[in-house]
Amino acid sequence: MDIAIIGCGYVADMYMQTLPAHPGLRLAGVWDRDPARLAAFAAFHKVPAFAALDALLADPRVQMVVNLTNPRSHHAVSRAALQAGRHVYSEKPLAMTMTEASELVSLAAARGLGLAAAPCNHLGNAVATLRDAVRSGLLGRPLLAYAEMDDGMLPGLGYKDWRSLSGAPWPAKDEFEVGCTMEHAGYQITPLVELFGAVRRVTSFNHCFMPEKGAELGVEVISPDFSTGILEFDGGMRARLTNSILAPADRSLRVVGTEGVATLADVWEYDSPVRHSRTGVHTRSRVMRKLEKRLSAVTPGLLFGRRLAGAAGQRATRTQGGHHMDFARGVAQLAAQVADGADPRVGPALALHVTEVTLALQDPDGSAIRTMATGV
Repeated sequence: MDIAIIGCGYVADMYMQTLPAHPGLRLAGVWDRDPARLAAFAAFHKVPAFAALDALLADPRVQMVVNLTNPRSHHAVSRAALQAGRHVYSEKPLAMTMTEASELVSLAAARGLGLAAAPCNHLGNAVATLRDAVRSGLLGRPLLAYAEMDDGMLPGLGYKDWRSLSGAPWPAKDEFEVGCTMEHAGYQITPLVELFGAVRRVTSFNHCFMPEKGAELGVEVISPDFSTGILEFDGGMRARLTNSILAPADRSLRVVGTEGVATLADVWEYDSPVRHSRTGVHTRSRVMRKLEKRLSAVTPGLLFGRRLAGAAGQRATRTQGGHHMDFARGVAQLAAQVADGADPRVGPALALHVTEVTLALQDPDGSAIRTMATGV
């Protein structure tokens, strides 16, 4: 399928790094509203650049638009693409409000077009391995999950110097204003929905602990830099999901069942190890805890326990940031669904549901109990 990329910023380079793994995707060209950024990106990757957005949308070769603009532009760009008769794969979130997201879903349905949104890490081998462990009964009856999406003390890092392969700066101002929950919660929500189905209710709390972050960049919107919530699923399953750009980096997903615990080390890593043990506390960890009590010193322990055999599947390309994350896999999956009738692993219902759960976690009142109106 012939695709075109709109938005040549920081994440676009990561899509370009992973596109070669999907020969069924052919890049017709790229466009960005910033002429200098467009020129630098096109020259670096040696790809055609469209002169204008209208030219891209009018090109008969373009079957799908990959929307990699900033989150607050997602709705407008995706709507324009759908109105032009193009399938759309958007970076997360699908839109900034449920009204906007629902409009896109309705428009795609009315025009018979494919619509999906990142993240697509539920298509990776690691989540497939964890899913198989849950569904096979290895863990017994699933009881609860702990999902972490902590990025470390990001305001204290040298983010002003971060650049993508083609030289795009990390969009710090936009990241701080949109908020870490809107930006990153989907990386945990999507695997949880893959494992346990639709979220029925969300009990959330969020707060901005560092309103001064990004002041030198002219940040104007004070969004939460921390959120946590309880996600309730059918059958009594519960998951606690925490997002922050303050706490030590941790992107693990742990599922606790009546017969054991399975831990996916990092949901960003498509080939991350998944380990299983009866209690979730491994031998070395227990020994270290005893030593720590005696020595009054913290010594990091290795993660011991049985590593589960990985599910079969394509391994992910290592991107610039050092992650094995296949950004283009969701694009390829949507293309396969549209062209070949492949199993619907991505789509409007999932994108809309993830958006609704994310918005519940970042409730403007700071806390809320919300029953979800969408499903998958």
